[in-house]
Amino acid sequence: MNLATAYEYCAQKTREAGSSFYYGMRMLPPAKRRAMYAIYAWSRLCDDAVDDHTGADAASHLLTAERIYQAAYDDDYHASSHPVVLALGDAVRRYGIPEEPFQHLIRGMRVDMAPVRLKSQADLDAYCDDVAGTVGLMCVHIFGFRDPRALDLARDMGRALQITNILRDLAEDLARDRVYLPEEEMERFGYSLADLAARRMTPAFFALMRAQAERAKVYYARAAELCSLVEPDSLRCLSMLYVMYRRLLDKIEARGFRVFDERISLSGSQKLRLLWRVLWNKRAIGSSSSARASRG
Repeated sequence: MNLATAYEYCAQKTREAGSSFYYGMRMLPPAKRRAMYAIYAWSRLCDDAVDDHTGADAASHLLTAERIYQAAYDDDYHASSHPVVLALGDAVRRYGIPEEPFQHLIRGMRVDMAPVRLKSQADLDAYCDDVAGTVGLMCVHIFGFRDPRALDLARDMGRALQITNILRDLAEDLARDRVYLPEEEMERFGYSLADLAARRMTPAFFALMRAQAERAKVYYARAAELCSLVEPDSLRCLSMLYVMYRRLLDKIEARGFRVFDERISLSGSQKLRLLWRVLWNKRAIGSSSSARASRG
């Protein structure tokens, strides 16, 4: 298998996933876009391992994903017949991506292999750093950055995006016996695990959800500065990812956090409008409605 074929395999896997990330990736120059496809294709292997499988089967699939990234860092990666090894091996060398984020993402995925209960907000932040902040770190290496503060801001953006996902996917995660809302926060608002299991949307529930949304907004506000630190040819990609998830949080709030009634998402037309806004304004994080989003 040659490198071009390996990258095309990763691109196809990214397209098939139907992720909002794909819209942003399309705005990158070809070489950076291909590297992002490789990162995404590998991270999907991790997600699918714990979401589509259970028990020993999940552990086996996650071990396969771990071995793939390790093989990508081997000196003879180019001899591999696995397309993700080949594409990822090229990407991590081309953009100097360290191995640590891959290690930590695997660690975060292992949390999801068992029933999830997080004690404190610090535990939630640590989980977000492992499963989302790590991807942010990979991305900023591909984007290119001029200030080491970009690494901390990438973690902030990962936390913002992951908390948004947690609020949106509350019902789906509950069905998998995963509770990412910190127990200490639930106790503070007087909302119990029994209430959550019964999907009770009480005043305490809404107060709890608003508190988590406000915390996400703090991270979004911090992450907005990242736009000024990455290379110009990556600004539109970063802006698209930021604006789409920030707008998703707005929509969850506008729907009154009624996440048990429906899976709240942006429609195709909403994504298209955001896409055009970013295309016309590469600094869209600071423009019109998205400026309101960054302020929270």
